[in-house]
Amino acid sequence: MYFPIAEVNIVVWYLVGIGFAVGVCGGFWGMGGGWITTPALFAMGVPMNIAVGTGLAQMVGQSVVATIWHSKFGNISTRVAGAMIPGTMLGVEIGARIMEGLKTSGQAHVDEVISLLYIILLGGLAVSTLLESLHSQRTLVRERQRRVEEGRAAAEDELQDRVSVDLAERLQHLRLPPMICCPLLRVPRMSFWVIFLAAALTGILTGLLGLGGGFLRVPMLVYLIGCPTHVAVGTDLFAIIISGGYGSFTHALKGNVDLMIALLMLLGALLGAQIGSFATRYVQGAQLRALFGVALIAATASIVVKSFLDRPQLAVLLIIGVAGVLAAMIIGLLIRGVIRSSRS
Repeated sequence: MYFPIAEVNIVVWYLVGIGFAVGVCGGFWGMGGGWITTPALFAMGVPMNIAVGTGLAQMVGQSVVATIWHSKFGNISTRVAGAMIPGTMLGVEIGARIMEGLKTSGQAHVDEVISLLYIILLGGLAVSTLLESLHSQRTLVRERQRRVEEGRAAAEDELQDRVSVDLAERLQHLRLPPMICCPLLRVPRMSFWVIFLAAALTGILTGLLGLGGGFLRVPMLVYLIGCPTHVAVGTDLFAIIISGGYGSFTHALKGNVDLMIALLMLLGALLGAQIGSFATRYVQGAQLRALFGVALIAATASIVVKSFLDRPQLAVLLIIGVAGVLAAMIIGLLIRGVIRSSRS
């Protein structure tokens, strides 16, 4: 099918399939999926600026569905999400204007700069998240073994979240008013400005890279604010509706959105988002972050293959293949969790 705005031919079922996989992953990790959608569209020949804007438009509808499910599970802190909104809106506008400035120097320059930023940010975050999650899982296993040896049951900790960094505890002691009370996050009080500045940074990335900010905001909520991983997922999805909605609107005004591509991907994403959201009930926080790290590595690799090795077809196969495998793994975790729950 030919898409006149993006000026490319793409098989419709590719877009629907990508939307489904992105929906599953997005609902599972609390992200709009722009870190998969944008590289995938770019690898298919869509110009980077249109891939960015279209990815934002698609993620808004997907995030609405996932947010509804996470709210039923009690995974959303509206206080923290509300504190992130002003910083996010400011950052999105800054990012979109940076993109407009880059477009004046030519499309090739835009593709090169955005691709390099993707590689640095996604690659660095992937490695750090994987290392932290593996360390946290080993710590949790050792504690369970110790409890068993002491004759105490460890079953109540089956889904307990553990993080092997203490940055959040230090930032929680910052007493710069106004202060916000976050009982759902097990945080008595936290400075509004910590959340605002972190949200502003992720907003810039939303406007510039076509990401809902989730690839950075979920780790930010976990490592800097001290939010349990499952609550970070739901809270970020709620915030994506605001940031992604505003980002897609401002990009549409600048001619960076192919609405037909976004709608076709959304067809698959609506179902996938429900599946991914429900699967979070049966996965530990550290396991969730480990799978997240694997997905980021795949997204980074696709950008390297497309931009620096000039192998667009291989890049398409890589990002779609990994997204499909991860979506299948998430569905498998959901099925296993439901079976175990029904037996118990």
